[in-house]
Amino acid sequence: MKIKKWIISIASVLLFFSLQTAAFRVFPIGRSVPELLLIITVSYGLMRGEQDGILTGFFCGLLFDVFFMDILGFYALLYAFIGFVCGAANDLFRKDDIKLPLISILLSELFFCLCRFFFLNVLLGNFNFRFFARDILLPETAFTMLVSIGAYPLLLIVEERIVNRQFIKKKEEGEGITDAL
Repeated sequence: MKIKKWIISIASVLLFFSLQTAAFRVFPIGRSVPELLLIITVSYGLMRGEQDGILTGFFCGLLFDVFFMDILGFYALLYAFIGFVCGAANDLFRKDDIKLPLISILLSELFFCLCRFFFLNVLLGNFNFRFFARDILLPETAFTMLVSIGAYPLLLIVEERIVNRQFIKKKEEGEGITDAL
């Protein structure tokens, strides 16, 4: 079960990374692309809990750091923190309610963008928040929310039908054995 879950997680992260960095760069809205790695980090944190949220976020951020940053670890720590916070809300998660995931993605996106602005712009002397909000924050948040309406249910279906299905089968088989004894 764990092997299958992690294979699907790695494949999902690589697919979302490829879409975010290659496919959506062809059709950006303004200067923004949707944060698909953020969507998968928030989704896995909510669906699976803190540990999986942290690990997924860390590897999503590390992948982004390796390919696009001069310093290693900024995005890894940021995504891991977001995965941890969303994983802490795992107890509130219900698969039939889409409001919590969408609100979590929205708040995570805003936090993510504001951290990027502060740590990558303000600390380097660029204080132009109006430009950042108009050209990056608002279009990226809108684009991420639009994509998350389709991406989150897809991740939920994969989680329920592929990952959890095997667990349910094993649990049912185990219950049949204990009932016979």
